[in-house]
Formats: sequence, structure tokens, C-alpha cells
Amino acid sequence: MRKRPNEEKRPAREEKRTKHERRLESNVFDRQSLMAISKLRQQGHFVTVDYPVAKGKEANIYCGTTHEGGKVAIKIYRIETSNFIRMHEYIDGDPRFAGTSRKRFETLLAWTRKEYSNLKAFHDGGVAVPRPLAFLRNIVVMEFFGEGNIAFSTMDQLKSANPKKDYLFLLAQIKKIYQLGFVHSDFSPYNIVVTDDGLKILDCAQAVLLAHPRAEDFLARDVENLVKYFRKQGADVNFEAAMNYIKDGKPVLRGLESVKYDSEH
Repeated sequence: MRKRPNEEKRPAREEKRTKHERRLESNVFDRQSLMAISKLRQQGHFVTVDYPVAKGKEANIYCGTTHEGGKVAIKIYRIETSNFIRMHEYIDGDPRFAGTSRKRFETLLAWTRKEYSNLKAFHDGGVAVPRPLAFLRNIVVMEFFGEGNIAFSTMDQLKSANPKKDYLFLLAQIKKIYQLGFVHSDFSPYNIVVTDDGLKILDCAQAVLLAHPRAEDFLARDVENLVKYFRKQGADVNFEAAMNYIKDGKPVLRGLESVKYDSEH
């Protein structure tokens, strides 16, 4: 019997589940984060913080349960261990965040606001990203891609079943982002999740406006990463053709340099 699509797209449940006892990690659940979690819970965005589902360079992601029994992703940026120098590479030069302090906590607050604002712009513009729900301090709440408490796998863990089709879809997403006036700036198979509803793009905090002085460099890097991955998957792809496709028309939104970041929800 053929496996269901979601069974084919991720490792066995027992390979991905993290022990419940490990969820209270000291470098994530500091006093400030606990206060923010409590406020977001009071606002009704979730009832419980359940299992950890992923750990990135700067954040830990948890699965939360809502009043209706649905699931949300709760992304908590680590205050003590995040790479603030790397963050400023994408904050500096973004007119929405001009004047952001280089102090540790202020940088992290701006980074969290930036992820929410970017996700909202992308989701509203039809890009395949998780729907942002709320943010507060160093926490972003968003749509969860998974089954139960288990997150779907990322593309780096799996081989594409249809490399050319997946390549064209992701290239179209990069173009959509460009037409909205942005560059993702960290496009890679590690940030693409394979769901039952298709491919979804994660980790959008580092996305910059086209007004950013390094926007063109970041775009070229995104496309290089995409082409390199799908060449390894056997697809006949070309960097120059991809860049021409993305830039065959001007971005449909201009003047984004004046957009302010969203207020805390």
C-alpha cells in the first residue's frame, strides 16, 4: 500500500520527537520570554506551549495548541546566544529600521518585528509562507506546518520528487518576493518545508527591501543556492536564465522605503 504523502515527506515520528522534559531550556525561557509567552497566551493566540519542533541558529520553535485544538508555531529568539552582528547585516540599510540600537536586546526586538512584518507582507502578497499571527518582544507566533506536534521536514532532508516542477515553483516565489519589493536573503533548502499542501518558505527575518545597499548581492546568492540545489537533483537549470526571469519586470510595489514596521500585537 502506498504511503500517504505526509508519511513520505518526513522521518518517522520517533526520530523527530524531542523529549517533553527538554522543553524548558534555560537559554530560551528566561524571565522576559516567559512574561511574553504569558501575555500572548492571555491574548488567546494559544493555550499551551507543547513540544519543541526545531532549533535554528538564533531561535527555538515550539508547537502550541489553540483553544480550538489547532496548532501554531511559536518561534522564540534566544536572547543570550543569538548572533547580533549577523542580524545587523540585514537591519542596517533597511529604512524601516533606521536608528536601531546595536545593544543586544534592542537588536533582537527589531529582528522579531522584522520577521513579523516581512511575513505579513509576503503572505498578503501571495507568497508561500506561514501566516503570521502575532509577535511580542522576542517571540513570533505563526501558522504551523506539521501533523500533530510533529513538524514537516525541510527540503534539505528530502529529495525532490519532481525537481523541475519544484524548481519552477520556488523560482516563482523568489520573483513574487522581488515584485513585492524585497529579497529573501537566506533562500536555501534548509528554509523550505515540504508539506502536504506543497512547498513553504520559512525564516524571513533577514529579508530586506530592494532599497538595502546589498539587496542585489543577496538576490544573486538566493538564486545561486536554488540553482545549485536543483542541479544536484538532476534538473537542467541556469543561473542567468533564472535572474532574467526574476527581473523581467519592475517590482510592482515602490516606495516601501517609507513603510514602518508593525506594532506589537
